[in-house]
Order: sequence, then structure tokens, then C-alpha cells
Amino acid sequence: MPARVIDVPKTDAGAFNPNRPAGKLLQAQTMHLREALIQHLHELTTLLAVDLRSLKTEAEVGEYTRKITAILHPQAVPRSGK
Repeated sequence: MPARVIDVPKTDAGAFNPNRPAGKLLQAQTMHLREALIQHLHELTTLLAVDLRSLKTEAEVGEYTRKITAILHPQAVPRSGK
């Protein structure tokens, strides 16, 4: 199925004011992004803690590689939930 294109209108030139105090929505979004980054960091730490010499079978190496690839190339991960 081809990707569906959704037209998004351009933002007004004056909509962004770098000197305006950030509103509660932007602050909340920043907190959510930080939490996502912490989760991502936890995943990275877990994978980096694996002793590569402990991976003995092709299945173990394949699973490790799949997890690493999912982090490095999230757009390439199949949508099967894995």
C-alpha cells in the first residue's frame, strides 16, 4: 500500500518567537522526550552490558543483532511487534 501524503500548512513566519517563554505544552513535551530518552538509554545500557563472548549460537547473535539494528535503524524494523 503506497504511503498516504498529508498536506500540512506552513506555519506563519511570526509563530516562532525564540525569546518568548516556553508554554506548559512545550515544557510537558520536553519532559516526555526526556523520559523517552531515559528509556532508550536503558535499552542501550542493557545491550552494551552483554558480554559478546557469551553469544554462542547463531540464534543468540541474530537476536542481539536484531535489537541493535532496531535502535540504529528504527525505520527498518518490521511492524510485526518484534
